[in-house]
Amino acid sequence: MKTKSWEVSDKFWAIVEPLIPKPERSREKEYKRKVGGGRIPIAPRIVFSAIVYVVRTGIQW
Repeated sequence: MKTKSWEVSDKFWAIVEPLIPKPERSREKEYKRKVGGGRIPIAPRIVFSAIVYVVRTGIQW
C-alpha cells in the first residue's frame, strides 16, 4: 500500500521512534490525579504524522 506524502512510512518511523522520549512518572512525587486520570494520550506516531503534515504542506492557522 502506497503512503501519502504526509504519512510517515514504517521505515521512517523506525528511525524516528527511538528519538521520542517515553513518558515517565516519578515514584517519589505525589500526583493530584490517579494514574490514568486526565486526557487519553495520543499515540506518538499520530502526533509525529501531524507535525510532518504541517511541515510538508505549509498549512497555517
